[in-house]
Amino acid sequence: MAGKKKNKTGKQDKRTEKSVSVAENKYFNYTLLALFAVFLVLFTTFKISGDDDVFWHLATGRYIIETGSVPSGDVFGFTTEGQEWMPFEWGWDIITYGLFQIGGYDAISIFRTIIFLLIFGITYFILQRFKVSFNISLLVMGLMAFGIIDRLTPRPHIMSFLFFILLLLIITDYKYFRHNHKVLYFIPLIFLLWANIHMGIIAGMFLLGIFIISEIINYNKSLKSKYYKVSTKPELMRLLLIVLASFLVMFINPNSFQTYLYAYDHTQMKMLETINEWRSPFDEMFSGGFVTIIYKIFLFSGLLILYYAFKKKDWFIGLLVIGFAFYSVRAVRFTVDYIIIMAIFLALSLDYIISLLRSKSFREQILKGPVLKVLFGVFLIYCVLRLPGNELYLENLKYYRISGFGINKDFIPVDLFNFMKEHDIPAKGGNVFNHFGTGGYLVWNFPGEKNFIDSRNLNDEIYYLYNAVVTKQPGFEQKLNEYDVDYAIYLSPDLVRIPQEMQNSIVSYFVNNDEWKLVFWDDKSFLFVKNKPEYQDIIEKYNYKYLDPYSFFYEGKRMQEGISGDKVQFEKEYKRKLSEEPNGLIINNVRMNYEKMLNH
Repeated sequence: MAGKKKNKTGKQDKRTEKSVSVAENKYFNYTLLALFAVFLVLFTTFKISGDDDVFWHLATGRYIIETGSVPSGDVFGFTTEGQEWMPFEWGWDIITYGLFQIGGYDAISIFRTIIFLLIFGITYFILQRFKVSFNISLLVMGLMAFGIIDRLTPRPHIMSFLFFILLLLIITDYKYFRHNHKVLYFIPLIFLLWANIHMGIIAGMFLLGIFIISEIINYNKSLKSKYYKVSTKPELMRLLLIVLASFLVMFINPNSFQTYLYAYDHTQMKMLETINEWRSPFDEMFSGGFVTIIYKIFLFSGLLILYYAFKKKDWFIGLLVIGFAFYSVRAVRFTVDYIIIMAIFLALSLDYIISLLRSKSFREQILKGPVLKVLFGVFLIYCVLRLPGNELYLENLKYYRISGFGINKDFIPVDLFNFMKEHDIPAKGGNVFNHFGTGGYLVWNFPGEKNFIDSRNLNDEIYYLYNAVVTKQPGFEQKLNEYDVDYAIYLSPDLVRIPQEMQNSIVSYFVNNDEWKLVFWDDKSFLFVKNKPEYQDIIEKYNYKYLDPYSFFYEGKRMQEGISGDKVQFEKEYKRKLSEEPNGLIINNVRMNYEKMLNH
């Protein structure tokens, strides 16, 4: 009996060894990494949706390249013309405009994907240097990917994410591994680039400041750690000089220190309270969302990181998690900074804490066992298969995003702007009143034209002026005349789902005023022109007298009048709209109702 028992145990040990061997097989790990890379490529390849910033950044890059100068006053808005504007992200603007010249929107999307592949690649490299288990590394990076989903758009902030990781790569290399001071000389170069690309440089200097403070604290004999090399006095002096150099190069930009004063004033505008990304991550509107949940997991996991920092007497990690936790709770837009910076130390802390568990078998299964790898691999395959068709976004995550390249026409009025180009609408009249979400797209599509407003949010005054007009506050008609507005663009991506927006906005005014004529509409946008000689040929050919979304939802009597009293005109509008937008929801609802009437 004993012999049999021994034999059984021996077989079990062999199975365990074989299981661990498979789990630690480098080719199996490489396969999972490759699969994760494919997931990242698909995850970061999606169409531009409702992000007007992308277009005014491109327009700025074009302006700088064509004029050879960075503007110091507004060049895109007629209501704000000449007012102070410092495009402190000008470096990003010329990079993306150059990419667009090479390969259009596809090139910008590919560049965005490369940036995130670098971010995750460097993160994994750092974790491997710390000897964090493969299982924990992939788990945290997977969580990190979904936690930053809101900030994957091709805008300059993604360069700040890359610079954060590069800074951590240099700091960890110097502090925990080679202690080769030469790597530190790259820090001022990073800050020089950063100063001309994105204001995330302020958070970057905060990170660097935490590092130098931690090194000064650790220099104290009673506070120093035995787990890593403590800087000597000459080394501390070198560090201080590098920090000083990094601070000084921050002012090598078109507007020197004024850039940062301008950026600070920009963050003090009251209208930012109306923008979601400037709200607190603990605001009720974000409760229950998976992105917020992941952020809170990272935030409260800071306690684990603090435990690790305490055990290792690591002042840098301890101060970092405290500092950036306070930094992140200020606004949703800063939560991703926190996730990206803390991912490395969360993985390191988890790996350390799990390694302290008494149960060796459980410990081995978590850190090296195949179960987590297989589950993660299945999950990645599931995501990879469901990303191209958008099922992962729309069905699993309940998150609106469309995979692919280029522009998402459901959120950006591409057809409306094509109509404007075809008929040269901007050149025929005076100024435009445009929806807030179309100002950048306007100046990008029509070089030299000026908008009413765009998402640069230059000041509170222009935003409140815009809001007063768009919501029909007393005196709005006078404002339209005062600014010589001759045509108007209104964008409403949720028009079909929330039609009452038309009643509450200036759309209802334009539709019911003979002084204005609707010449283009679809399921999300409107183009109105003033009834004046310059537009008469457009009005005669394209005016919608009876058939429009407002009449369909709220003024059915108007459509009935057209059908019964002016059928030729109604049929003209009906057939044109049906041919222009055969899959349109509103026109197809009109079609069904109209056909029922004809059949009866």
